[in-house]
Amino acid sequence: MTAQNLQIDFDQPLVAGSAIKKDVLSRKSFAEAAAGALQKVTSVNGFVLSVEGEWGSGKTSALAMIEDILLQPSEGLRPVIVHFNPWLVGERDALLRHFLARISKEISLSDHAKEGKRVAREIKSYSKVFDIVKLVPGAEPWASIIKTVIESVGESAGSIAEYKTPDIEQHKQRVEQALKKYPKPIIIFIDDIDRLFPLEVFEMIRIIKAVGDLPNLGYVLAWDPTYVADALKRVNVPQAESYLDKIVQVRIPLPSISLSARGQLINNALTRIDPEALKSRFKDDENRLSSLYFAGLRELLAQPRDVTRVFNTVRVIEPAIRGEVNFADIVGLAALMVKATPIFELLRRSPTYFVGRFPNSSGLGEKSDDLLQVGTDERKAALEACQLPAQVKRVVQFLFPLVAEADDEFAFGQVSDVAGHIAHPARLLVALQMNIGSADVSLGAARTYLHQANERDVIADALTSENCFEFMETLGDVAQFSDGKGINDLDALCLSIAALADRNPFPVRSKARDQLFVLRSEAIALRAIDYVVKAVGPDKGEAIAEKIIKSRHALTVAANLIGRSYLWHKDEQPEPVTAASSCKESMLQTFATNVLETCKTGEIFATSNPGFVFFILARAIPYACRGVFKAIKTAAPNLDNFALELLRHSFDSNKGQTYSLPKDIVLLTAYCSLEKFKEHARLRLVNHDLKFPARAAWMSVIEGKALYGIDGSDSNR
Repeated sequence: MTAQNLQIDFDQPLVAGSAIKKDVLSRKSFAEAAAGALQKVTSVNGFVLSVEGEWGSGKTSALAMIEDILLQPSEGLRPVIVHFNPWLVGERDALLRHFLARISKEISLSDHAKEGKRVAREIKSYSKVFDIVKLVPGAEPWASIIKTVIESVGESAGSIAEYKTPDIEQHKQRVEQALKKYPKPIIIFIDDIDRLFPLEVFEMIRIIKAVGDLPNLGYVLAWDPTYVADALKRVNVPQAESYLDKIVQVRIPLPSISLSARGQLINNALTRIDPEALKSRFKDDENRLSSLYFAGLRELLAQPRDVTRVFNTVRVIEPAIRGEVNFADIVGLAALMVKATPIFELLRRSPTYFVGRFPNSSGLGEKSDDLLQVGTDERKAALEACQLPAQVKRVVQFLFPLVAEADDEFAFGQVSDVAGHIAHPARLLVALQMNIGSADVSLGAARTYLHQANERDVIADALTSENCFEFMETLGDVAQFSDGKGINDLDALCLSIAALADRNPFPVRSKARDQLFVLRSEAIALRAIDYVVKAVGPDKGEAIAEKIIKSRHALTVAANLIGRSYLWHKDEQPEPVTAASSCKESMLQTFATNVLETCKTGEIFATSNPGFVFFILARAIPYACRGVFKAIKTAAPNLDNFALELLRHSFDSNKGQTYSLPKDIVLLTAYCSLEKFKEHARLRLVNHDLKFPARAAWMSVIEGKALYGIDGSDSNR
C-alpha cells in the first residue's frame, strides 16, 4: 500500500444534525437526560452542567447528540445554541472577551427581533469592558483587580476612576435585565477545556464562575475531570475537586461503553481496513483475532478514540509485514504501541523477556525459561506503569504464552512461526523491524514458492546465506501447517526444492562452517520434501524419490535419498519419501552417471556437500568411483578440491575444520589406492605455492593424523 492510498481514520466526532442517527454507543438516553436537565435554565436562573469523561471517550459526540435533542422542538421553542472552544483562542487574557463576543454574535445571527438585538448589544458592550480590565468580576476582591489592571496596562492612578466597580456592575446588571426579558434560553457548549494548559483551565473556570449565574444561560461543559482537577492543583487552587462542585450544578459522567458497543466499534474499524489485509494467509487466523478480542483487547480499548488510534496504527504498520505476521498479532502489537507504551518499549528493548532465547543467539548456555524469569521484575514494572495494567497483562499473555507460563498462569495455545505468531522470535523480529531483513525468512515468499512455479527462480535468487536454511525449513513447515493447500505441481515442487539445496547461497552456507553446529542442506531439503509430500500426496513418495535420485541438478539430496533408501538402518515406519527397491539399479546407475558428468566439468565442487556425494557413491556404487576419480583428475590434475572434500574431518571451536584420512579407508581406496594418493600428496607438498587448508589436507595424508586446516597443526594436542 502506498502513502497515496493509505486510508487513515481521522477520528471525527459526530456532528449535530446527524449525531443521534449515527450513534453506535447507545448514548441517546444519556443525551436525553442531559437535555432534560438543561430545562432548569430559566429567565431567573442560569445552569451549569458538565459532561465528563476521559480523553477520547466521545464527549464531543455526546455534546452533538444533546444539541440534536435540544433542537427537536419547533423553531419557536428551540434554544439559541452557542459553541465556544477556548482551545482556539490564542491568548489567555482574551478568553472572556472572546467568550462574550461569541455569545453576542450567535444571538445576533439567530434572532433579529428587538429583544434579541438588545441582548446581543448589551453582551457586546459588557465584553468591551474587558478589553482593558482582563480579569473576571467577582473572582477576587475589587482592589486586587484594579491593582492588577494598572500593573498590566501601565495606566496612571488617575485612570482608576474610569473603571470603578459600579461601572462594571452596572454593565452586568443591564445584561441580566436583557436576558430576563429574552424569550428563549441560550445554551452554550464549551468543549476541549481539557486541552488547555493549567493556567488557561483556571481562567476558563473563573469565567464560567463569573457569568454562570446570568439568567437564561445554560452551560454544557465537556472535560476530563481528572485533568481539570490536576490543572487547578498546579495553579495552587485549594481543594480543587470541590472547587468544581461550587461552579457546576450537575456533573454527569459519560456512561461506559458496553461490551457490545465496543465490539461494534472494532467491527466498524475492521470494515475500513484494506481488504487485502484481511485475506486469510494463516490457518485459523480468523479464530485467532476472535480469541484476541476476548483475551483482553475489548477491555483494553475502553474508549472510541482507543479503537481509532489502534486501527490507524494497524493501517500504517500492516502493509510492510502483510503475510509475514498474523493479522491478529499485528492488531495486538498495535494495541500495545498505543495503550501500553511502557510494555511495548520493554518489548522492543528486551524481546527475550517475552519470547525467550533467539535461535541464533551467541549465548549457547542460555535457556528461554531463565531469560523470561530474568525479565519478571521489569515486565511487572512496565505493566504497573500502564493505565490499564490488568487488561494489558491479559493481552500480553495471549500474545506471548511463555510470559504466561513464567507467571504461573494459563498459557493460550502454542507458539508457531509459520502461523505468524509474534511469540516466535523470528516473527517478532520481523514485526519490530516492520520489514524483512537479510537474515529473516519471509512467510509470504515461502507460500509463493510453494504455490507459484513461475516465481520460484526469483525467490531463490533473493535468498541469502543468512536465511536460506531457515527458508528451506519454512517451506516444509508452511506446507504442513496449511495441509498442502494451494500446491498444484507436487513433482515439480519437490524437484525444485531438491535442486535448491545445491544452488547458491546453500553451498556457501554449507561450507562456511562459522558455527559449531551446522545443519546439512540436504537434510533440511529432504525434511521439507517429506512434509510437502505428506501434506499433498503421501502415496507419491516413491515416484518423487526416483525423480530426485535421477536428477543431475539435485546430487546432494539424491545422495541423501540413496543413503536413506538403501544404506542406512530403516525404521519400521518408512519416511514419506523413500526410493523403491524395484528400481534400485536403474536409479543408482543414473546417479553415478550424473556424478561422473559433473566431475568432468568441475560442477560437483559447486554443490553443497561434494564429500557426502563421494561417500554415498563409494558405499552404494563403488564400481563407479575409479571413473569419477579419473574425471576429476583430468579436469583438475592437482586434486586439491577432491582432497579437501574427501578428507574433511571434524570441526571444533578452537581452530575450526580438521582434515584426515577416513577411518574406513575403503572410502578412499574405492577411488584411488592409498599408495598412489600418498605419492600425489608428496608431489603437492613440494609446491611452495600450495596454501592452507589444501596444504593441511595433503599433510594429513602423509602424517596419518588429523590436522587443522588453518595452519596444519595437530588437532589432538
